[in-house]
Amino acid sequence: MPTSTTNPMADLYRRLRSVGLTTPMIRKYILPEWWDDEVATNPAGLAEGLAYISRHAGFDLGSLRDPLRAIAFRDGGPCKFKKSRDASEDQLRLVRSLATRVAHLASAATVEPCIPPPAAAAQVRAEILGRGQPWVGLSNLVDYCWSIGIPVVHLASFLKSRQPDGLALKVRGRPVIALCKNEKRSAWLLFILAHELGHIVLGHIPDDGAVLDVDVHANDRDEEEKAANDFAVELLTGRADTKFWADRWPNAVALAKTARELGREHQIDPGHVVLNYAHSMGPGFFAVGNAALKHLEKGDATGIVRRKLAERLDWSRLPEDSCEFLMRVSRSGDASDLPVG
Repeated sequence: MPTSTTNPMADLYRRLRSVGLTTPMIRKYILPEWWDDEVATNPAGLAEGLAYISRHAGFDLGSLRDPLRAIAFRDGGPCKFKKSRDASEDQLRLVRSLATRVAHLASAATVEPCIPPPAAAAQVRAEILGRGQPWVGLSNLVDYCWSIGIPVVHLASFLKSRQPDGLALKVRGRPVIALCKNEKRSAWLLFILAHELGHIVLGHIPDDGAVLDVDVHANDRDEEEKAANDFAVELLTGRADTKFWADRWPNAVALAKTARELGREHQIDPGHVVLNYAHSMGPGFFAVGNAALKHLEKGDATGIVRRKLAERLDWSRLPEDSCEFLMRVSRSGDASDLPVG
């Protein structure tokens, strides 16, 4: 127990480390920017700090207040953990809790009404291409999701526990997609986004619950994962069985050139063509694929998602501390462009 001369935050930080949150993480992402631990020497200040942590990280407030209790998560509803054998649900519970809190905030501040998406990937693809787009890419797919009332957020990669690729959640009837993979190249986030949209369209999300995907490429023995992958490939290429491969490995420059040509010909994002090649030709080819992606784009995938979040939400619907938290946790702690007064 903390002594009378010890700042109570010191004991709280120790307890929070047991569930995966380090002190720098809490100060950078969870507590407001103005916070100083000296505030907690006053009981009212401590209560305010505990409320921020509970509200933003999804912890049970009573367990935070009682130093003799283990810190507990609030009930976030049912969650389907789509994971490999080397990842436990306990390791993923913190990111699930944070994603749920972010989803609640994003949903509360979303202006667009929730419109049920078309029941087939081909219909979604036709709608996006019908807007004059050359292919289904990250930017226009994020825009499409927002247009039918599905917020898309990116969570900063700051947890020590294994970071999943993404989550699809449902908050009071509204679907929300949280992307977690920290990749500059848009092709990586594009496939994850299409996969999570597949979970939503195919009805895989429990009411007020979530599907958490550790690796969307590696778990296709699960029937729902296979269905979501097929949806994603059909959405991006026009056919669920599209596969690109070569008899001999091309180098990165040649692969990028081929991807551009095939992309224009078949209305497929060239970055996806590259990753499709890599997936078809085996894990050893991903190094060539990643090198080819560098020839296709400079890469600001997470920035694309974050800027659209900043533009789309009605920030006046949220308390200022929640606005700050949402932008900090989705922008690696950079809240300099926070669109609030």
